[in-house]
Amino acid sequence: MLEQRHRFPLVQTLLINQDSGPQNSSRRTQFMKRIVEFANQYKLNIRLAYYPPYHSKYNPIERTWAVLENH
Repeated sequence: MLEQRHRFPLVQTLLINQDSGPQNSSRRTQFMKRIVEFANQYKLNIRLAYYPPYHSKYNPIERTWAVLENH
């Protein structure tokens, strides 16, 4: 990440898109602890965007997989 920080010095906010599945739950203490440590280490604002669980129409990567499967 350090080389990326050097490449993008003006980036101040990182948006992480997640579905609301149990593995991405905001109640997970370890996940939140690590996100906070990461944000502090790299001096970033982090925004978490939670999508409804299993809603592929809201998740951009799911649209990518659909294109690849049709190809």
